Amino acid sequence: MQTELLTSPNYYNNHWSNGNQEEPNIPLDPRFWSRNDVATWLRHMAESHHLPDVPTDRFIMNGKALCLMTVTMFLDRVPLGGKLLYKDFQLRLARAMYHSDPYLEY
Repeated sequence: MQTELLTSPNYYNNHWSNGNQEEPNIPLDPRFWSRNDVATWLRHMAESHHLPDVPTDRFIMNGKALCLMTVTMFLDRVPLGGKLLYKDFQLRLARAMYHSDPYLEY
């Protein structure tokens, strides 16, 4: 299931437009996430993708630190779901960087 999500060309569109899943109340730009925002995102991802609980003590960092992580680093912390977390984070980051105007509605 995870592989299908990651390789699907529609993952980005389905993920962002899924009306059934409410997005967490965190900044749209992951570079501005606090440690609490990272924990909120991890809980949201675990719930919405039916992953086992992600130990937040493995991610005691803010969004800028997450930007420096590779897929291997995610997998080291979360073997089941690490690729999905990495992909979702990279999509959020790319979206934020593409829409660099903070007043732009997206």
